Amino acid sequence: METLRRILGFFEAVGQVAAVVLLVAVIVGVAWFAWLGRVSRRLPAVVSPTGGPLRPGGPKPNWVASTAPKRDVLHYIAPRPAPENPIARLAAVLPAQGLTVRDVTERYLHATASSPRFGFVDDIEFLYDPAAGLLHARSASRVGYSDFGANRRRLEAIYRALGQ
Repeated sequence: METLRRILGFFEAVGQVAAVVLLVAVIVGVAWFAWLGRVSRRLPAVVSPTGGPLRPGGPKPNWVASTAPKRDVLHYIAPRPAPENPIARLAAVLPAQGLTVRDVTERYLHATASSPRFGFVDDIEFLYDPAAGLLHARSASRVGYSDFGANRRRLEAIYRALGQ
């Protein structure tokens, strides 16, 4: 009941027209995000060849990759040293991180993550380079302009779970 009184008080304070405009804007915004989430679930994965290299991203700030140029501080994340092939360990660790493993080969792994509210899908890829002893990674959002750092945080959490 108290919540209803607060809502009515809000309408009285800002005026009915302003409140209706605000309510319509919120409804349109939520509908837009829900639609984008649905679109991202239907889009095909834009991933690298399983033999590598990891594909580059575009100019948007919604991806990070270890194959981006080091001077690109927005998109670059350092590859991790891996003297032995970590792909099998990754395939075991990723489901505990809330990711769905989609494709695994000897040196490559593709997984997806979905946001809890609107279902935005991100593609996460790992490529093991045995010659250099490095694990390369790429995480990218399928839709939208910015990910607000979610892809970088996700890769860092995965690296921590692997002990790297």
